[in-house]
Amino acid sequence: MRLKNEIRVKNTTQEWIAGKIGVPLSTFRKWMTRKTYPNLKEGIEIAKLLETSAEYLIKGIQPEGLSETEQKLINSYRKLTPAERENVILAVNAWAGKKPNGKNLSL
Repeated sequence: MRLKNEIRVKNTTQEWIAGKIGVPLSTFRKWMTRKTYPNLKEGIEIAKLLETSAEYLIKGIQPEGLSETEQKLINSYRKLTPAERENVILAVNAWAGKKPNGKNLSL
């Protein structure tokens, strides 16, 4: 189940997501067991909270053009804390030859 997996990958809980979108935990659990389904607005909010797309949660379709390795990297990145993410961004920019402000070092 993609929703359950994304909750695990994001290192969050059903309770947290239910609270963020303003639904009772019992309602969210019904969605998890497919007894009922969220409306469109709720589905989009869940996807945003999990930093994924509603299309992925519903159909399993990943953003186009990503290899399996790239998707694994994205999933690993999503598990990082905000500080760790910032370090990754700084390291990638340094490796790519960019200054922290985004300007390329080579003119």
